[in-house]
Amino acid sequence: MQSQNKFSLLRRILITLGLSAEAVDDIVERIEDFLSDKGNKTLDQVEYPYATRDHFLSPAEHSFFMVLKSIVSDTALISIKVGLGDLFYARANDPSKFRIYTNKIDRKHVDFLLCDPRTVHPIAGIELDDKSHQRSDRQARDEFVEHVFAAAKLPLIRVSAKNSYSTTELQALLRPHLGTERPSSPSEPVVNPDEQPHCPKCGSDMVLRTAKSGANQGEKFWGCSRYPQYRGIVKYVLEF
Repeated sequence: MQSQNKFSLLRRILITLGLSAEAVDDIVERIEDFLSDKGNKTLDQVEYPYATRDHFLSPAEHSFFMVLKSIVSDTALISIKVGLGDLFYARANDPSKFRIYTNKIDRKHVDFLLCDPRTVHPIAGIELDDKSHQRSDRQARDEFVEHVFAAAKLPLIRVSAKNSYSTTELQALLRPHLGTERPSSPSEPVVNPDEQPHCPKCGSDMVLRTAKSGANQGEKFWGCSRYPQYRGIVKYVLEF
């Protein structure tokens, strides 16, 4: 509470800029850590008060995972607690809007993610809803996450947490998403060759490059100016 009062002006400014509450808390915590350190500690003196959690999965999550594992078998890979920032990116030409939309998915995750076992491309997300999802703040969060998945055209399956699960019911719920072949790579946007596009992954300007090897050797394409940090590609099409 004291830190919230102490940095209330900063918090209001950051929220006005579009940062999520979680991102604001993270920034304030970093500032407090820096101020408390005073810059006097050496690397050997810096504290790392971390330990492994007793339970990476809650009992309900572990129970569901074991049933899910038996159902999907080798038809899908199961990833656990995947951050939305690792799964999605914001398609925004304006760098400032890119940052705003990226902050909205910061510190949010999906409970389980099913991936194609050959390409590791996402197939569907699964949210395990316990009683906490009945709170108004969680319902607002859930609605936002559902819109994100829908915008990215990635299915999101919601399952109510139970003491036990019907294998038949879960199989019926997952069947439409298992064994479905997905494209090996996302389709690349095409722009007018006279227009300089912005990177679909970070919003930065793109530069015209020529492929030096591979099946497209000698062909031109738009590449992100921040490569290799961001590997956004846009097709270059010359119109006659």
